[in-house]
Amino acid sequence: MQRDESFEKFGRSFQNRVIQACLIDNKFFQQIVAICKPSYFNGAHETIWKVIFSYFEQYNTPPTYDSIKIELEKIGQDTTREHCKVIIKEIEANINQSEIEHVKDVAHDFCTDKEMEQAILDSVELLKDDKRDAIKPRIEAALKHVHIIDTGHEYFDRLEERSKTNSRKTVPTGLPMLDSLDFLEGGLGNGEIGMIMAPTGGGKSYWLVQLGYGGLQAGVDVVHYTFELSEVNIGRRYDSCITGIPIKMLSDNYDEVDKRLKDFKGGKLIIKEFPTRSANINKIKFHIDRLKASGFNPSLIILDYADLMRSTREYDQRTWELESIYEELRGYSMEIQVPIWTASQTNRSGLDEDIIGLDKIADAYAKAMVVDFMGTFSRNMFEKENSLGKFFIAKNRIGRDGKVFGVDFHPEIASIKLFELNDRDEQETLKEDIQSLFKEYKDTKGLSNLEAAQKG
Repeated sequence: MQRDESFEKFGRSFQNRVIQACLIDNKFFQQIVAICKPSYFNGAHETIWKVIFSYFEQYNTPPTYDSIKIELEKIGQDTTREHCKVIIKEIEANINQSEIEHVKDVAHDFCTDKEMEQAILDSVELLKDDKRDAIKPRIEAALKHVHIIDTGHEYFDRLEERSKTNSRKTVPTGLPMLDSLDFLEGGLGNGEIGMIMAPTGGGKSYWLVQLGYGGLQAGVDVVHYTFELSEVNIGRRYDSCITGIPIKMLSDNYDEVDKRLKDFKGGKLIIKEFPTRSANINKIKFHIDRLKASGFNPSLIILDYADLMRSTREYDQRTWELESIYEELRGYSMEIQVPIWTASQTNRSGLDEDIIGLDKIADAYAKAMVVDFMGTFSRNMFEKENSLGKFFIAKNRIGRDGKVFGVDFHPEIASIKLFELNDRDEQETLKEDIQSLFKEYKDTKGLSNLEAAQKG
């Protein structure tokens, strides 16, 4: 095998570390044993790996150093046997844990790449031989081998990990009340999905900008996908959110906007637009892989919004497709361990609700079953006129749900802030005004007029 096709290109020490990692880390050995071919090593290292693999096939466990030494005695060639013994002695005597961790990552990536390359080459030959039915099983077999084997949480050995105050790695929302221990415990965590639900034209995109801004403030890199608004429009909302300058005044205050953006000490932001219903999870994956290749590693993904995506499968019912989209997003979030925020639209009856519940979710209730956190945003006529609203935590796997916050909502500067309803002296009066306003509309003008008024 050519040098670039084996571990030889990494050097003798690297091959030592790979063997060492397999002998002292059983989990790593289980991950790599099926995809690490002897030909990836060279010389005496190849012989040692053959001994290790043969022992594993016979006893279903990796050998100890002593077992390897005993097996090496069965080798007929004195020179090869003695060379192997020297290497085993080197490996056993020289352990550097930090180097081992790096070598494990490189070796695993190398073996998985080679496994997939071989599967693709085999598929080409199968296609030439008109054996199309054998292609899928070949690819599936390769994927089965390359996926990392995680045997799970070793309960009695990992009390210390469970005892940590917060083992979740989170990205803040930038809304302190929501990020508190009672609710999100610091923010949305890696592998989790959060959703904001509101009526049509109800401010969903502004909420997603706020959540992206929260990540930027915390210093993490954010990728914001938009399937409805343009990249420029989303960018202008971030401009206003970061600088505090109203959206309509950004162009007239270019120099000040430029200065404040340069002074902003936070993460990086990529905004990517896809036409409505053109993007599926594979397009998102491909784009993120390209970002990573360029050195941009997002720690937060914003999707504005998932209902405007396509599934990778065809469905007769839109409801089934939406459920599939959210399940695919869930799987991807867990795979790359990055939180995802998205939004969803209420059904028509959500327009008439003072507080929007889960029953008002449009098209597919299954969306609510997939996400970890779901908040709803509602505004009646009185609240719209006074830049107010209500945020209801409808579902929360992380902390408390059923909580209602007041919202200061200023779309002109893309600003959202939460407040405790009981913190304002006028709240009871406000509540009475809201109830009386709704009663008047319902009793005298009817639902259609209410909807028309709210849209206006």
